[in-house]
Amino acid sequence: MSTVEASNKSIGAEGFSRSPTMTSDNDVAPNANSLALDPTATLTDLNATSALEKEKLGTGEEEEEEHLPAQSTMGKVEADMVARGEAHPHHHKNALASLPPARKNILLLCFCLSMFIDAAGVSATFLMTAPIANDLNIKVGDQAWILGTYSLAFASTLLFAGRVSDLYPPHRVYTIGFIGIAVFYLIISFMNDQYAFFVLRAISGLLAVLTIPSSINMIIQMYPDPEEQGKKIALFGMAGALANTIALVLAGIFLLANWRWYFRFITILVAPFSVLAWFLMPRTEAVAEDLPGAAKLKRMDLVGVLILVASLALFILGFTQSTISGWDSAIFIAPLVISIVLLAAFVVWEHYLPRGYSLLPHDIWQFPNIFPLILQASSIFMWMACAQLRIATYFQDALHNSAILTAVKLLPMGITALIVGGSTQAMPWLISRPRYVQPIASVMCFAGSMLFAFSGGGHGSDYWKFMFTGQVIGTAGGMVVFIGMNTSIIQAFPLEFAGIGGSFANIIFQVGGVIGISVQAGLLSTGNGTIEDWTGSKNSYFFTGGYILFTGIVFVLWYRQEKMPVLTGPVHAV
Repeated sequence: MSTVEASNKSIGAEGFSRSPTMTSDNDVAPNANSLALDPTATLTDLNATSALEKEKLGTGEEEEEEHLPAQSTMGKVEADMVARGEAHPHHHKNALASLPPARKNILLLCFCLSMFIDAAGVSATFLMTAPIANDLNIKVGDQAWILGTYSLAFASTLLFAGRVSDLYPPHRVYTIGFIGIAVFYLIISFMNDQYAFFVLRAISGLLAVLTIPSSINMIIQMYPDPEEQGKKIALFGMAGALANTIALVLAGIFLLANWRWYFRFITILVAPFSVLAWFLMPRTEAVAEDLPGAAKLKRMDLVGVLILVASLALFILGFTQSTISGWDSAIFIAPLVISIVLLAAFVVWEHYLPRGYSLLPHDIWQFPNIFPLILQASSIFMWMACAQLRIATYFQDALHNSAILTAVKLLPMGITALIVGGSTQAMPWLISRPRYVQPIASVMCFAGSMLFAFSGGGHGSDYWKFMFTGQVIGTAGGMVVFIGMNTSIIQAFPLEFAGIGGSFANIIFQVGGVIGISVQAGLLSTGNGTIEDWTGSKNSYFFTGGYILFTGIVFVLWYRQEKMPVLTGPVHAV
């Protein structure tokens, strides 16, 4: 039976912060022989059972050992040294935690900006798809790739980027991604060939994905106190949620000139902050800092990465193409079936890899409340993406509103997101006590969906009666769901999987969004098949509203607050 432990031992003011970790009865703590057998052993290696230990276990020569958390970065030798008050050779100084508050705030601003830019890469495209297609002569059947190339590259490599951020110094990973965004967005703004545009959008997605897990890794190190850490992670998540609405307004403004100026603006915005981060960010150390390059490469789990990337890429490809070719087409069915098979292969592959070598923690499915957290997380991008994309498209195509007017009519989402996101800082219980807060937030999203469904498209005064009210109520609930699930999932992962934890949460969000947009497009056929007929849109809001209400009900029935670890005071790990 697995239990949760929150170690409150401090090995010094400069130790790394650590999230709760899992203990399994089948885990065996390493002993001193582990170090003797492998002189290159690091903290992450010390969780594996050595060959000599296995021989002892087989012959009954068992030693009485302290039972350590399965995913802890601290082995028995180190634990004994800490108990004696001695420092061990693998202890690394946490340079981020000792920074002055002003410097921390500037770095946090840089991290939040990168999160905003990454999310805006998807939401801003909702408004820019038509202008880009017209400018680059992209056929209707290929327009899905204007968004698809970025989102596919971004979502399918999230776990890989998380692994990179855990094995290599996160400040290097972050700066490469952040500076790369500035460079490639500038290049994209001058593209006149559609295929060059697609390729560069995919590359920009690969660079953007590097900034998320590395930012989360450094935020966790920078704020060791669990309560403060939770607030900063919530602030980081709020930046992404704000991008889903404010980016639409930015895109609408720049479309008054040309879509290319949006990409140039991002470069102008990111460039100085990336330079600032470069000079203000201290040298950070990876969890596996002592490992040589070849050993780190082994722990990249490249086979698992390739299987997962192929699975997610095919999954997204299938659902993206379903909106064009239909749900009964081979281009939807074949990728979907293959992606499910590959996902099963990935789970099996990860299960048989030794600890420290797999992408995901072996105990992930035993983490407390992990299943209701995943289910609830899967609903929020589905709700947000479907609300924004369909409303933005309908306003422009059916009501013939300009891009800027459409963005202004969606502004209540952005303002509400900002207010509610700020409220989570003043009222942290909105995030830390989710059992009843999350279902209420789900009900608010459901209410928003019903207002959208019965708005008839928001003509005239119906905009204020239905669309405006739905945006305010639904977005308020959606922000609580998004920030709460993002924070809870990240903090459920131990330190050595900090980057993976952030990536895992974002994969759940992205997959939910892809499914929602595809289902929404498919439901157009329940009307006359055109965007002007609100029947298909109405049914899509019934679907998204019903799903998030379902996940909220399951959450209140399944989630147990008492199973979660209670963290009080700074929590440290080595």
